[in-house]
Amino acid sequence: MKLFALLATATALKQPLQKPLAVRGGGIDKAGVVKAVNIAWGLYAAQMLLVPSKIQNDHFDAKATTMTDFAWRGHGVSVAAGIWALTKLDTEDAFKIAMAWVAGIAIACPYNAKFDIFGTYKEKYPMSYVPQILMPALLGAGFIANRAE
Repeated sequence: MKLFALLATATALKQPLQKPLAVRGGGIDKAGVVKAVNIAWGLYAAQMLLVPSKIQNDHFDAKATTMTDFAWRGHGVSVAAGIWALTKLDTEDAFKIAMAWVAGIAIACPYNAKFDIFGTYKEKYPMSYVPQILMPALLGAGFIANRAE
Protein backbone atom coordinates (compact mmCIF):
# COMPACT_ATOMS: atom_id res chain seq x y z
CA MET A 1 0.00 0.00 0.00
CA LYS A 2 2.83 2.40 0.87
CA LEU A 3 4.47 1.68 -2.49
CA PHE A 4 1.21 2.51 -4.29
CA ALA A 5 0.91 5.82 -2.38
CA LEU A 6 4.53 6.68 -3.19
CA LEU A 7 4.05 5.93 -6.90
CA ALA A 8 0.82 7.91 -7.01
CA THR A 9 2.54 10.89 -5.39
CA ALA A 10 5.48 10.69 -7.79
CA THR A 11 3.10 10.53 -10.76
CA ALA A 12 1.14 13.52 -9.48
CA LEU A 13 4.32 15.57 -9.11
CA LYS A 14 5.25 14.92 -12.74
CA GLN A 15 1.94 16.24 -14.08
CA PRO A 16 1.64 19.92 -15.05
CA LEU A 17 0.23 21.98 -12.20
CA GLN A 18 -2.22 23.94 -14.35
CA LYS A 19 -4.80 21.14 -14.55
CA PRO A 20 -5.07 20.36 -10.82
CA LEU A 21 -5.01 24.06 -9.95
CA ALA A 22 -7.60 25.06 -12.50
CA VAL A 23 -10.77 26.46 -11.01
CA ARG A 24 -13.66 27.00 -13.40
CA GLY A 25 -11.30 27.20 -16.36
CA GLY A 26 -8.83 29.44 -14.55
CA GLY A 27 -5.66 28.79 -12.63
CA ILE A 28 -2.48 30.62 -11.85
CA ASP A 29 -0.74 31.91 -14.94
CA LYS A 30 2.11 34.34 -15.53
CA ALA A 31 -0.15 37.17 -16.69
CA GLY A 32 -2.24 36.82 -13.53
CA VAL A 33 0.87 36.90 -11.35
CA VAL A 34 2.08 40.08 -13.07
CA LYS A 35 -1.34 41.64 -12.43
CA ALA A 36 -1.19 40.60 -8.77
CA VAL A 37 2.26 42.19 -8.42
CA ASN A 38 1.01 45.37 -10.09
CA ILE A 39 -1.99 45.54 -7.76
CA ALA A 40 0.14 44.99 -4.65
CA TRP A 41 2.74 47.51 -5.77
CA GLY A 42 0.00 49.93 -6.83
CA LEU A 43 -1.43 49.94 -3.33
CA TYR A 44 2.01 50.55 -1.88
CA ALA A 45 2.80 53.29 -4.45
CA ALA A 46 -0.46 55.08 -3.66
CA GLN A 47 0.35 55.03 0.05
CA MET A 48 3.91 56.17 -0.56
CA LEU A 49 2.76 59.09 -2.68
CA LEU A 50 -0.35 60.16 -0.76
CA VAL A 51 0.34 59.26 2.89
CA PRO A 52 4.05 58.45 3.23
CA SER A 53 4.04 58.94 7.01
CA LYS A 54 1.52 56.10 7.33
CA ILE A 55 3.94 53.52 5.92
CA GLN A 56 6.72 54.65 8.24
CA ASN A 57 4.50 54.87 11.32
CA ASP A 58 2.68 51.59 10.62
CA HIS A 59 5.81 49.48 10.07
CA PHE A 60 8.48 50.99 12.32
CA ASP A 61 8.83 52.35 15.85
CA ALA A 62 10.81 55.32 14.50
CA LYS A 63 8.29 58.05 13.70
CA ALA A 64 8.02 59.61 10.26
CA THR A 65 9.92 62.81 9.54
CA THR A 66 9.97 65.15 6.57
CA MET A 67 13.02 63.23 5.32
CA THR A 68 11.33 59.82 5.55
CA ASP A 69 8.29 61.29 3.76
CA PHE A 70 10.66 62.60 1.09
CA ALA A 71 12.26 59.16 0.63
CA TRP A 72 8.94 57.27 0.63
CA ARG A 73 7.47 59.66 -1.98
CA GLY A 74 10.50 59.23 -4.20
CA HIS A 75 10.23 55.47 -3.92
CA GLY A 76 6.52 55.70 -4.70
CA VAL A 77 7.26 57.44 -8.00
CA SER A 78 9.77 54.71 -8.89
CA VAL A 79 7.29 51.97 -8.01
CA ALA A 80 4.55 53.62 -10.10
CA ALA A 81 6.96 53.87 -13.05
CA GLY A 82 7.86 50.20 -12.64
CA ILE A 83 4.20 49.21 -12.66
CA TRP A 84 3.65 51.18 -15.86
CA ALA A 85 6.73 49.59 -17.45
CA LEU A 86 5.50 46.06 -16.66
CA THR A 87 2.28 46.79 -18.56
CA LYS A 88 4.29 47.66 -21.68
CA LEU A 89 6.21 44.37 -21.83
CA ASP A 90 5.20 41.01 -23.19
CA THR A 91 4.00 38.61 -20.48
CA GLU A 92 7.17 36.50 -20.34
CA ASP A 93 9.49 39.48 -19.81
CA ALA A 94 7.08 41.20 -17.43
CA PHE A 95 6.83 38.00 -15.40
CA LYS A 96 10.61 37.62 -15.08
CA ILE A 97 11.06 41.26 -14.08
CA ALA A 98 8.13 41.14 -11.64
CA MET A 99 9.55 38.08 -9.88
CA ALA A 100 13.03 39.63 -9.65
CA TRP A 101 11.45 42.86 -8.38
CA VAL A 102 9.46 41.06 -5.67
CA ALA A 103 12.52 39.05 -4.59
CA GLY A 104 14.67 42.19 -4.48
CA ILE A 105 12.14 44.21 -2.49
CA ALA A 106 11.60 41.25 -0.14
CA ILE A 107 15.31 41.18 0.69
CA ALA A 108 15.80 44.95 0.80
CA CYS A 109 12.70 45.78 2.83
CA PRO A 110 10.66 43.36 4.97
CA TYR A 111 13.33 40.70 5.48
CA ASN A 112 16.05 43.29 5.89
CA ALA A 113 14.01 44.81 8.71
CA LYS A 114 13.13 41.42 10.22
CA PHE A 115 16.60 39.87 10.11
CA ASP A 116 18.76 43.05 10.28
CA ILE A 117 20.52 42.23 7.01
CA PHE A 118 21.72 45.77 6.24
CA GLY A 119 21.14 47.45 9.60
CA THR A 120 19.07 47.32 12.77
CA TYR A 121 15.40 48.30 12.63
CA LYS A 122 12.64 48.27 15.23
CA GLU A 123 9.61 46.91 13.45
CA LYS A 124 6.04 47.48 14.51
CA TYR A 125 3.60 44.58 14.43
CA PRO A 126 1.06 43.52 13.23
CA MET A 127 1.56 45.65 10.08
CA SER A 128 5.07 44.31 9.45
CA TYR A 129 3.51 40.89 8.88
CA VAL A 130 1.79 42.17 5.73
CA PRO A 131 4.87 42.42 3.49
CA GLN A 132 6.49 39.44 5.21
CA ILE A 133 3.55 37.31 4.05
CA LEU A 134 2.82 39.14 0.78
CA MET A 135 6.28 38.69 -0.74
CA PRO A 136 6.51 34.88 -0.41
CA ALA A 137 2.86 34.61 -1.51
CA LEU A 138 3.64 36.48 -4.74
CA LEU A 139 6.83 34.48 -5.28
CA GLY A 140 4.94 31.23 -4.58
CA ALA A 141 2.28 32.18 -7.12
CA GLY A 142 5.06 32.92 -9.59
CA PHE A 143 6.67 29.54 -8.91
CA ILE A 144 3.36 27.76 -9.54
CA ALA A 145 2.68 29.77 -12.71
CA ASN A 146 6.18 29.06 -14.01
CA ARG A 147 5.82 25.33 -13.33
CA ALA A 148 2.36 25.24 -14.92
CA GLU A 149 3.60 26.15 -18.38
